[in-house]
Amino acid sequence: MIVEGICKVYSEIGMEYQYGEFYVERDYLVFEQNYSYGLGKRHTYPLMSLRNIALIPEKGSMYLTFSCENTRFEITDHANELKPFLDELRAERYDVSSQQANKREKYTPHHHYIFAK
Repeated sequence: MIVEGICKVYSEIGMEYQYGEFYVERDYLVFEQNYSYGLGKRHTYPLMSLRNIALIPEKGSMYLTFSCENTRFEITDHANELKPFLDELRAERYDVSSQQANKREKYTPHHHYIFAK
């Protein structure tokens, strides 16, 4: 899912408004800033480093806030797309991948055999 629009970005140097798109790609949250004339900049943030993911109702609208390293983001909801995006962020952030689950199942009988000995 892609969320597009203006967001507030708080960093060590202050707050600024930036226009771009947020989406999840593999294990990263991608923020593509879109400038005029087809120019842009792509920032990637590991999903495991995201903190304080919250959907905040305020003054009749919704805000999605999260932080990564020394940067905090605040996205305003324009078309009720933030709730599904929040669910996707949390699912990607906290779920165990299928490969890790398969590794655990693969090694469990071995450990039971060693411990039973």
